Amino acid sequence: MVATSFAVVALAEFGDLTQVVTANLEAKYHDPLAVGLGSTLALWSVAALAIVGGRSLLRFLPMVWITRAAAAVMIAMAVLTLTGTLE
Repeated sequence: MVATSFAVVALAEFGDLTQVVTANLEAKYHDPLAVGLGSTLALWSVAALAIVGGRSLLRFLPMVWITRAAAAVMIAMAVLTLTGTLE
């Protein structure tokens, strides 16, 4: 069960665009330390922006509204995906 879960997550991560870009940068520059450090700093920067943005958003909107808006966006993306697939 653990191996199956690991395999599913590993395959999903390899399909992630950021993982593909990181692998391409490593293949191009042959410097795993610089690429690894750069990708880690990029991830931390995006996480910091999300935290700061989320905290500032909570000053203006209640969490219930943010959750509902996120759910509406996810539903809209699902509908767009389904209609694009069914055409």
